[in-house]
Amino acid sequence: MSAPPADPGAALSHRRVLAIALPIVLSNATIPLLGAVDTGVVGQMGEAAPIGAVGVGAIILATIYWVFGFLRMGTSGLVAQSRGAGDAVESGAHLLRALGIGLAAGAALILLQVPLTAAAFRLAPASAEVEALARQYLAIRIWGAPFTIGMYALTGWMIAVERTRAILFVQMVINLINIGLDLLFVLELGWGVQGVAAATLIAETCGFALALWFARDALRAGLSRGGLWAADVVRRLVHVNGDIMIRSVLLQASFTTFIFLGAGQGDVTLAANQVLMQFLEITAYGLDGFAFAAEALVGQAVGARRPGRPGRRGPPRRRRLCGHAVPPGRRGAACPDPGAPRRRSRSRGPDRRSAKL
Repeated sequence: MSAPPADPGAALSHRRVLAIALPIVLSNATIPLLGAVDTGVVGQMGEAAPIGAVGVGAIILATIYWVFGFLRMGTSGLVAQSRGAGDAVESGAHLLRALGIGLAAGAALILLQVPLTAAAFRLAPASAEVEALARQYLAIRIWGAPFTIGMYALTGWMIAVERTRAILFVQMVINLINIGLDLLFVLELGWGVQGVAAATLIAETCGFALALWFARDALRAGLSRGGLWAADVVRRLVHVNGDIMIRSVLLQASFTTFIFLGAGQGDVTLAANQVLMQFLEITAYGLDGFAFAAEALVGQAVGARRPGRPGRRGPPRRRRLCGHAVPPGRRGAACPDPGAPRRRSRSRGPDRRSAKL
């Protein structure tokens, strides 16, 4: 996992695209497993309210956190451009800036947790029992906000430098720690919803620390750059990330609404919707690998001033990747003739803004 990243000047081939995309597909497909494991373990308590509480708490945090999803997309685009231009110092500087924003945002959320939680439950008409349990869950999970948001920046950097196997490894470590601690805290120690929250918090913190270790050389390089927060640099960050942030808010709002409307129909409906969301996300997250590969390769080509390079033999490549990315039962609908309207999936990329940085 600590092997040097691929040469950005390497030939663009199906093998290179798959080397970037497949670890992301596997990694993203396991992300909802955290929620699925939490749901399954807490379901052993034999009540609907704890399942609903974990679902409501998780969706509230996901809604808040994904407001900062621009750190992943913006970082991958900026780092890919710097890498294509051969500027390792600037690549590290982009990562440092994104990490600084993520850690500061996470600290702000911890300070504002009381009003944020109150506002969230004004919008989520959950039962009194579900709300009480969800508040316990949130009170623990919120302390991981700096690490969760900071992880967006680290993930964007690893995508841009084509170290996606490291992303897969980090996610596997997070999952294994989370599963082990879920079983210990909930089934053995009987901590219930609080045990689920503590397990996730510890797992995400360990994952963040491991990702920092993978990025240690880039962080050292970035520290050598002067003017890290110069006015022109900040203006570019705002320009790049503004539209992405609006897009992220609107996308996450649609999924939040699904959970909140279910909460108003009773604990059983809320619990069922939570289970359904896990199946949806396992499929949707898996599709992102090829989108992320496009972000990295297009960004590198733009940085190297070869913007036409990724588009060579475009239609054949698009058909090949579409065949890999779309589930077999949907291929006919999702891969029509060029120019025909396409259905948009939940996949959060590739973001056009990151390709035009």
